[in-house]
Amino acid sequence: MRPRRHLADSALGTATATARRLLWQLAIVMAAFGVGYLLTLIIYPAPLFTSDHSIPRLIDQPIAEAKARLEKQGFRTKLEEDEASPETPKGSVIWQDPAPGTILPKGTTVHLTASSGPSPVAVPDVVGLPVILAQRVITASGLKAGNADSVPSSADRGTVIAVRPPTGSGRDPGTPISIIVSNGPAEISVPDVIGMKSEVARARLTQAGLSTGALMGRATPNRPEGLVIEQRPSPGSMSPRGGRVDLILSRRPSP
Repeated sequence: MRPRRHLADSALGTATATARRLLWQLAIVMAAFGVGYLLTLIIYPAPLFTSDHSIPRLIDQPIAEAKARLEKQGFRTKLEEDEASPETPKGSVIWQDPAPGTILPKGTTVHLTASSGPSPVAVPDVVGLPVILAQRVITASGLKAGNADSVPSSADRGTVIAVRPPTGSGRDPGTPISIIVSNGPAEISVPDVIGMKSEVARARLTQAGLSTGALMGRATPNRPEGLVIEQRPSPGSMSPRGGRVDLILSRRPSP
């Protein structure tokens, strides 16, 4: 019986020693891992497991969409002052900082610059030019030739004496630019044709060197139809040669 007990005690001691050795080895491994982790934190302060994201490409996107996309990924946005761009539509991103593809943690601020559209075009100086040439210059500058109004002036007939908006002011490309054209000096006194029949009044205006403008009717009771009851400009006004005179004629009231 004693030899059996001796063998059991011996086996138990061996198992205990093996377990202690395994625990000791495990403790050494854990300690080495801990030391390695501490050294990693010292050398690389950033955490091993982060929630960093790549900054997306936002160029040419509407500023509202770009901002929403960044905020959805956890980034902050700061809008810089808009800059002119001949190619990018107004309100779209033309610059971002940091650049696309940069890996950054959540909460990082991304600076966005939006397009304010093309640079304004200065209204060219076309005063003194003939109408056709002035309109060509305006079109060539990137603007649009608008209305042409005529007024009496001491300048040569058919030359530009002013533009609207004024020369040098900035406007978006394609903006219509109106021109004021000289009708020549106001040297003819408009004759009084009130009370004349329309045919007689028109002949009188032509004889004076003027032209007949618009013919309009107005219901006038107790007056023969077709008589001039008003004229514009009024009699005695000064007009350039060839200037138009609008006539308002009497007509019968509607039954």
